[in-house]
Amino acid sequence: MYSVELIRPAPSRQGNAGVCATAAIGCFGLSVFVALVLHVALGAEVDPVRQVISDYGLYGAAGFAFCVLMLVVGTGCLLVGMARAGLPVTRPIVALACCWCAGLVLCAFFPTTPTGAPWTFSAEVHRYAGLLLFVSLPAAAGLVARHAAHLPAHRGLAERLRRQTRWAWAALAAFLLSHLPVFLPPSAHFDGPLVHGITERLVFVVYLVMLGELAVAVLRSERKSC
Repeated sequence: MYSVELIRPAPSRQGNAGVCATAAIGCFGLSVFVALVLHVALGAEVDPVRQVISDYGLYGAAGFAFCVLMLVVGTGCLLVGMARAGLPVTRPIVALACCWCAGLVLCAFFPTTPTGAPWTFSAEVHRYAGLLLFVSLPAAAGLVARHAAHLPAHRGLAERLRRQTRWAWAALAAFLLSHLPVFLPPSAHFDGPLVHGITERLVFVVYLVMLGELAVAVLRSERKSC
């Protein structure tokens, strides 16, 4: 058993933490808004149940890239805010967050192929970048929860993050299982991918909840220091 001593940042840095957290929430909200715009504007081209979010990039590359990169910018703001608010930001957490961001950037600039089409080099990069980002974020949140559990001021956050991380791994497992039809031989009753679009959207909903939880925790830390 060990303890982690929390060093309270100076008031000015706490204020900066709140600005960073607000900026992060704004970036995440803007990303969601653009995703909803793409959903409405490209509803005839992309089936949200059968097709993944990346398929929006085939018809609206600029909008898709902006949506994804807003998550990257928001994550960067969140990390700075967490560090300034005294939340645990260790090197492994930063490394995993960087993996999440790197995966997002690669997905933004290496488009996938349409669902069911042959794989290209770009699509292969997109696939492995997606796997990297999907695994990295819940792993990082799990580490934050583990360290926060040793800080009396953040034990509530630790418990909520642990619960959300379990939901994230469960949603990711469902998303991966939904790809099984791609690798199974066609049959009269089960002839292709059916639900991996909606399961991927579920994953991102849970991930955004985790990111929002951390941003709100930074804002709460700032209010307590005042």
